[in-house]
Amino acid sequence: MAQRSESFARLLKAGIGSIANCEGKTAPVIEDELGQQIGRAHTAIQRYKSGYLPPEATIVQALAEACVRRGLMGRSWLEQFLRAACYPNAQELADKLCPRGMQRERPPRVYENLPAPIYSQFVMREQAFAEVVDGLQQRSAVVMIIGLGGSGKTSLAREVAAHSLQADSANATFDAVVWVSDKDRPGTTNVSVLLDELARTLDYPGFTQLEHEEKQREIENLLRRQRVLVVVDNAETMTDGALVSWLLRLPEPSKALITTREYRREYRRGGWPVELRGMTDDEAQTLITQRLRVLKMERLVTDSAHVAPFIAVTGGNPKAIELSLGLIKYERRPLSQVVDDLYAARGELFDDLFSRAWALLDEAARRVLLAMPLFPDSASGDALSTTADVTGFAFDRAAERLTDLALLDVQQSDLDAPPRYALHALVRAFASARLAERPEYEQAARERWVGWYVRLTAQNDIWTDMSWPDRIEHEVANAFSALQWAVKFRHYSDVMRIGPMIGRYYSIRGVWDRNLLVRNCEVEAANALGDINSEVRALCNGLEIVALQGDMNCVVQYYERLEALINKEVLSPVITNYYRRSLVVYYLALDEVESAYYWSQHTLHPEEEHPPYALAWHLYLQGHCLYRKGMLDEAREAFSHARKEATERNYVRGMMFALVGLAAIALDCQQVETAASYLRESEALALRFNDRRLLAPIRRTFARLFLAIGSNNEARTALQEAIDLFSRIGMRRELAEARAELATLEAQLAAA
Repeated sequence: MAQRSESFARLLKAGIGSIANCEGKTAPVIEDELGQQIGRAHTAIQRYKSGYLPPEATIVQALAEACVRRGLMGRSWLEQFLRAACYPNAQELADKLCPRGMQRERPPRVYENLPAPIYSQFVMREQAFAEVVDGLQQRSAVVMIIGLGGSGKTSLAREVAAHSLQADSANATFDAVVWVSDKDRPGTTNVSVLLDELARTLDYPGFTQLEHEEKQREIENLLRRQRVLVVVDNAETMTDGALVSWLLRLPEPSKALITTREYRREYRRGGWPVELRGMTDDEAQTLITQRLRVLKMERLVTDSAHVAPFIAVTGGNPKAIELSLGLIKYERRPLSQVVDDLYAARGELFDDLFSRAWALLDEAARRVLLAMPLFPDSASGDALSTTADVTGFAFDRAAERLTDLALLDVQQSDLDAPPRYALHALVRAFASARLAERPEYEQAARERWVGWYVRLTAQNDIWTDMSWPDRIEHEVANAFSALQWAVKFRHYSDVMRIGPMIGRYYSIRGVWDRNLLVRNCEVEAANALGDINSEVRALCNGLEIVALQGDMNCVVQYYERLEALINKEVLSPVITNYYRRSLVVYYLALDEVESAYYWSQHTLHPEEEHPPYALAWHLYLQGHCLYRKGMLDEAREAFSHARKEATERNYVRGMMFALVGLAAIALDCQQVETAASYLRESEALALRFNDRRLLAPIRRTFARLFLAIGSNNEARTALQEAIDLFSRIGMRRELAEARAELATLEAQLAAA
């Protein structure tokens, strides 16, 4: 009598389903192909899928090899499959098909937010570099690079940080680098700002929503689990004494690297100081050679001895050297005269250099320089040109002169990337002071600046084009700053234009604290405009955010604010449905499924006009309510319609949500192959568009799939990944549920 094994049946179904999914074929086609391969009819494969074990070991080997080679099944699946099939010498075959150490692994992600370098080639300052690296290898929590303005502290810190991420580096190595600078908004960096930046860079944006003490505790745990280098640039302008105290107590093995012009008394309680003086003669000669080449002046220096007095009078200060060489080019004076002028101005060296450089600028170049402080992050050429109201050849000429004079720094990651422009901290301070002297220009520039981001919003289809978040990656910080300025100075119509794009970006990336700030800005602007429909829409978005976060106190507060508005005004059909959909989310958050289902049946009327994504989202919410009620057939129908509608509208997120719902139902109905197909399709989309809001439930559902086929180790890994993602993006309810599921699985594995 033939042996039967339910585990063998489930594992074989999963393997065949994986082949079908990878090759884009149906399961019956794969069964025919496998049957021909082993010299049997396809009915034999179906018999094996029902649990009957193959009579010959060669058939088991052929099936296993096909699933591994064609279906990309892993070693854990293979070992369980061979064990269930009672295959002799299973270990030998597993080593042959899936050698240990050869399993597919996702490439490790490097967590860092280093600014792009503003130098084409770093001039190595060997002694200072070695001293900083040595300090990072000591027990001190903080290493301080102390030096005058323009001495190269930021460049040195950036280079040390970049080298520390290289695994093959002989110097101190770190798993991640988090960079925070106080130069753009002096005095604004505090403990809370740094904790939030740590959370986002280390990819745990969900931590930003926690209360301060809990947030600090979670971040400190992250710093204990991995080696993180925390870089605080321009620390001399920081006013929060608690930040210095926290850095000095930074948990091991993480370290802090501070650049500052001042050696504060509190640093003596445990800091490791590295004093950065001027460049040595050799280092300065190297910098001068590089800079002369950029300025196309290298042929004018025939003897390096001629620049020795120049190095001496600048004190080897890199920024002073760059500024002075630019002045030499445009003032067209002999080097000896420039040296004499610098010597006479040594007490106020940079004041003199900036004043002379400013005098060499025409009005176009001045406008470009004055526009730069408006950008907290680097600026694209188009955004800077529009803000300054200097276009075409005039802008190119202005940018070239500003760059030659070392007033504007160019950032370019590679030849395919367009250049972006940034300011040195000293130049930013100078330009900001000059900008304050021209309030009329600043007001007009601010309006053009905000207008540029309004137009950027109009260029992106934020619902059906999933590639736009990558395109605006470098503009998000500037756009968020423009949004905040527009709120502060009552440009409310601009707030309502920029807000949806920025909020949508943060939603996809799972940065919900920023998303909530954007929605609150929209609420304020809409209220000021008397636009009740937009105010309700923004409040609905806020309610859905806090519901996803599991913050029930905030959920109730948003609900009460909505109710107060709804009772006063008559809304448009589109906003009425926004409100009704939010009620579905609200009642689901309260576990009042019947009330949620009631509103899901009243969220859309066919005779009304709606945005292109509305029907798909309505159908998904209805399916979700039906699923929570246990009405699987009805839920499957709703999810299927949602998927079809989303596909037709190219609403990719709607497709992914529907696929996850269909996968869950398929698993409930023990349709493992179907569930695997849905999950692989949804995961491919989520990974492609970096949508972690969906990756988390996808990995959790994958855990259910692995449990269904007996792959307990894969289930544990998938649950751990889901828990990590839920934790990162701050979905508290789902996080608690996934942790409970993992605890149950761990107990079962321990008892086995």
